[in-house]
Amino acid sequence: MTGPSPDPYAPFLCDLQAVARARKLVICAPGVLTRVSIFDPVKQWRSQGWEPVFYPFPGLDGRALSPALDVGAAARSIAALVQAQADKQICLLGFSTGGAIMIEAAALLGGAVKVAAIAPGLPRAGGWATMQATTRDVIAAAWRCRSLAVRRVWLEYYRVLLVGRAGLDVPERAALARAITAERAAHMVYPEGGLLRAHVRGLRRWSGPGGRLQTPRNLSLFIGGDDPVFSTQATRAFAKTLGEVRIREYPDHGHMLFVTHPGVFDDVLAFFSEADHEAAKQTGLSD
Repeated sequence: MTGPSPDPYAPFLCDLQAVARARKLVICAPGVLTRVSIFDPVKQWRSQGWEPVFYPFPGLDGRALSPALDVGAAARSIAALVQAQADKQICLLGFSTGGAIMIEAAALLGGAVKVAAIAPGLPRAGGWATMQATTRDVIAAAWRCRSLAVRRVWLEYYRVLLVGRAGLDVPERAALARAITAERAAHMVYPEGGLLRAHVRGLRRWSGPGGRLQTPRNLSLFIGGDDPVFSTQATRAFAKTLGEVRIREYPDHGHMLFVTHPGVFDDVLAFFSEADHEAAKQTGLSD
């Protein structure tokens, strides 16, 4: 006696009927401590024929906390979904660790799809240098708010994620960071209940796709010029190992680019649709 067939879309979140009808899919993966709702602007793409499919992270959006995130396993699930929908145009979109997942999926698929990575995670989570920088930023946040309470420290650190370290010294950007943080505080995902460990471990263990992508021009990175997590220098160095990928840098923005510059989703759509003629003319690492 056999049980019910496994859900071919698990753990993906989507409208099954809409996916079946759609000719174009965009598969989206968030980052550490972020819900799939960060991709709500993508739902507006339905008017242009795109149907979104979301890959939730452990402990969020109805997915169990265990097992912890594994970048390679997530990429294989996404690649399998792409291959199962071979009759459709499919693009991949990821933020931070989700960007790393999509880059890995692109390598598995041999360049068959376009990939956009917003503030992409780096192999080994950026290594020792990134870990040191993040630790200093968190300690500095605790000092500024004069507290060791997780939520108070996280809210103070979130301001750095928004506008970067230098941004806190610019009155206009610091004010923007305070306003956004206050607005989002009640609905923010905090590093509690094992979430951080379940999300971070996978990126720390990811060693990257192992060389140049087959079609590097099908990958575009969208990065904040003041990203305090994965520096522009480290991101560009990683990009060079993948080939002549496209890079669009946004000055005066930090890691949470989709928050401080929501128009990044319009830029991603232009890349997927090849409506951005300037980007299409680029011949190497750019901007």
